[in-house]
Amino acid sequence: MESRAEVERTGVAVGLLLTGVAVVGAQSLLLSPLLSDVAVALDTGPASIGRASAAYGVAAAVAAVGLGRRLDPLPRGLVLRTSAGVLALALVLCAGAPSVQVLAVGQALAGAAAGVLLPVTYALAGELAPPGEETRVVGRVLVGWSVAMVAAVPLAAVLADLAGWRAPFLVLAAVAAALAVLYGALPTGRHGSTRPGSWRSALAQPGVRPLLLVVLAYMAAFYGSYAYLGDHVRAVQGTGASTAGLVSLAYGAGFGVAGLLDGWVDRTGPARLLLPTVLVLVGVYAVLPAAAGLPWALLALCLLWGVVNHSGLGMLVGLLSRHGGTARGMVMALYSSATYLAAALATAALGPVYEGLGFPAVAAAVVVGLLVATFPARRIRAQPAGA
Repeated sequence: MESRAEVERTGVAVGLLLTGVAVVGAQSLLLSPLLSDVAVALDTGPASIGRASAAYGVAAAVAAVGLGRRLDPLPRGLVLRTSAGVLALALVLCAGAPSVQVLAVGQALAGAAAGVLLPVTYALAGELAPPGEETRVVGRVLVGWSVAMVAAVPLAAVLADLAGWRAPFLVLAAVAAALAVLYGALPTGRHGSTRPGSWRSALAQPGVRPLLLVVLAYMAAFYGSYAYLGDHVRAVQGTGASTAGLVSLAYGAGFGVAGLLDGWVDRTGPARLLLPTVLVLVGVYAVLPAAAGLPWALLALCLLWGVVNHSGLGMLVGLLSRHGGTARGMVMALYSSATYLAAALATAALGPVYEGLGFPAVAAAVVVGLLVATFPARRIRAQPAGA
């Protein structure tokens, strides 16, 4: 049993990890409500900004695998401090971008930092969790995404209306710089090996491959649709960035409320619940285009979207952490790589689809991807726990 001091120290660590996720989440989602403003300021179109955003995903995917195996033996706090510092510099570069090309460079640098920061965050959260409670502890850290949605992104949208689209990037840069200092208080966590990990050994862990296939479809669906939803809602409703920020607010509220379900998910079994969760998301994405022109229906749907997405994400991260064993750090690096590879490809590929055929075609594409993901999700459901 943990002592009171250990429990309090773990609580502080989870709070810091949550804040880091919130900053990364806010940065990665920030361009959606600001898409129109950034495109006008840089004299380009939505698809070009989408491609610049895709540079974030590509860099994150490459960094997660390319650097993850080399950084895994290092103290978690040191890696987190360094990546937070790099993220702060990248956000300053984005804020000062005079062209879409410079914005893309800033996004790529931010992506590389996030590709290191997130898997180390999730690995440390899993290491701090008591056995069998991975989903609960990781779920608390994932609330950082809710903070990003409920507070950071909507406030950034309002700030952009008041002070221009560059201001939110500067605010996030300041928070990232503060985290680079505060991460010094983190515990070291446990390590499975003092040698660099191998992605082959990580993929050899039972259950990891089908889980990563679900992650690819899951993240492609979210990022591919979210990237263009804000612009679509603004066009349909004839409003500004603040309205798109309300969509993020509703989603984030649902994402945060879903944290109350994490204990139930652990007790019921995340492997059993993963397939039904994917099927519910299929329904959400299918009706999203029809709801875009109905403000209250859209907010209600985004609330549900957030609840289901948080639950599914907690299941995926918790299951990967559990199945990772001594290769947990590399498994979480592969998770981040899959996440951002899916985000980059979906954002870039669906940009021309959005401009040519509209948001309903985007939603149809992600629905097809999630239906394909039901096959590996069935494999996870059929596997016994820990297999």
